[in-house]
Amino acid sequence: MTVNATEAPAIGEAPPPPEQPARVSRTRHGLGSKALNVAMILLVGYLIVVPLVVLFYSSFKASTTKLPFDVKGFSFDNYVHVFQSSRLGEVTLNTAIYVVGSVLVALVLSVALAYLFERTDIPGRRILAPMALAPMAVPVVVMAIAWALVANPANGPLAIIIRQTLGLSIDIYSLPGMIVVMGIFGVPSMYLMIAPAFARLNPELEEAAAAVGAPLLRRLRLIVFPLIGPAVSAATMLFVVVVLEGFSIPALLGLPDQIFVFSSLIQHSLEPPTGSPNYGQATTYGVLILVLSFAMLLIYRRRIRDTHRFKVVVGKAYRQSRTPLGKWRIPVFTVVALYMLIGIVLPILALLWTSLSPFSRPISWDGLSDLTFAQFAKILTDPGMGEVMLNTAIVVLVTATATTAMSVWIAVAAHRRSFRGSAVLFESTYLVFGIPSVVLGAAVLFLYLFIPIPIYGTVWIIIVALVTRFLPRGSRLVQTALLQLDEGLIEAARVTGASPFTVTAKILLPLLRQALWKCWLWVFAHALGELPIALLLTSADNRTLVVEVWDTFTSSVNYPQASALAVIILVISMIAVLLVNRRGASEKEA
Repeated sequence: MTVNATEAPAIGEAPPPPEQPARVSRTRHGLGSKALNVAMILLVGYLIVVPLVVLFYSSFKASTTKLPFDVKGFSFDNYVHVFQSSRLGEVTLNTAIYVVGSVLVALVLSVALAYLFERTDIPGRRILAPMALAPMAVPVVVMAIAWALVANPANGPLAIIIRQTLGLSIDIYSLPGMIVVMGIFGVPSMYLMIAPAFARLNPELEEAAAAVGAPLLRRLRLIVFPLIGPAVSAATMLFVVVVLEGFSIPALLGLPDQIFVFSSLIQHSLEPPTGSPNYGQATTYGVLILVLSFAMLLIYRRRIRDTHRFKVVVGKAYRQSRTPLGKWRIPVFTVVALYMLIGIVLPILALLWTSLSPFSRPISWDGLSDLTFAQFAKILTDPGMGEVMLNTAIVVLVTATATTAMSVWIAVAAHRRSFRGSAVLFESTYLVFGIPSVVLGAAVLFLYLFIPIPIYGTVWIIIVALVTRFLPRGSRLVQTALLQLDEGLIEAARVTGASPFTVTAKILLPLLRQALWKCWLWVFAHALGELPIALLLTSADNRTLVVEVWDTFTSSVNYPQASALAVIILVISMIAVLLVNRRGASEKEA
């Protein structure tokens, strides 16, 4: 009897081998996956490693006005000149005072607000707590301009009020002014890291201490602060890096009186208002600030690993209660509300007022009748503004999309251990986090002036630098979502024989949709206000909105028009942040 080839084999017989096309398909898919992994490894390595190599390479080139790649040989001349310079001591002292002062201001405010909102019965906390996070929606360059308008000694409303009521003169264009503005700007990020630590504390520990007569300050010192210590120290170290690499506030508030910190000095060396640039000095200072940033990041990582030593174990008996403020409820509320008014509302109000005024002037009732949208109309009808808006749109949209896509690949590869070294590749992105924006911008500038890739002077060189800058944060946002993901559906799909590409496209990405949307909007908002990279890499053909604000405020000294441009950036950024918060709220409800 002849058996047809299509019939099933008899019981006990070996099944026929799989058909060759299926094997070929799987082989091709495996080769395609490996090719993609290799391509992404090379791309990520290029974005991360090359700027660091260029920076260190340039610091050992005895160059002043010449580009580092045009100088032959290596030497320590740059380091000798920097360490022998009389300016090094002054800039180091200014930077130390600026960093320590900003951290202290942000730390005191964020710890106080986190404790009041999470642990006490302060009235109005449902309104005050979101207001404390409002500076997150304000790009730092907009924040600096707003404070320059509200507290300048000539006609700033805050300076006028303090001078008339207290008889004191304040000058925002000073080191204390820089410290106050940077400290207030850093409150939201530190608050978000510290507040959860307060929320997780078991109130029974404080209640037991109160029952034996321990006063509030003693309870805070012996119980509360030791338990939140790891969160506070981690937030502090991370904010130190942010202050070190920050450029907009020192540039806008310090340079008018020639007050330099490392970040503003690097920018000043690369693009001096008069004279020739000093590339060797700029890269050497960049290496010094990079070393400081990496040291702070290592301490930050160490503090994160130590958090398990300070966990509070709670069970069914845990209940959330708040410490009564008693007779201090209204005074404390008044102080917090006054901080919100002076630190957040008044600067934004001054920015809006100036953008609607025909010229720079103090806020007054008499000026209400002269408010006009003429500055906005002038901006929107300017022939060159269309190209600026288009450049800005391309930069922020492509940066957000490319960063999110690469962040997904890096995080998923590390999470799945897709290839040998995937976890190392993920951790290596942390190196970029320690590179200040101005230093990264300088490295990218030198690189693309040398290599024959024709992107200098286009929006693409800005996009490359911004993707590199935001890749560490984006990959960690995706990683956090992956750690919270239930692997059941993914494992079920694998058991049924679904390919890795199918599992990723049909299951993993839909499950990560909320996290990817948040990552995209976060990068979008930050790319919109990223000044130092755009400023270093700008040319006549790739000007963006943030560079236009800088030039209008500093060079043209047209405060109403600069304020109108800043308001446009602020509105776009606020919409992005509100969408992030709305997605987060929807995710919690779901």
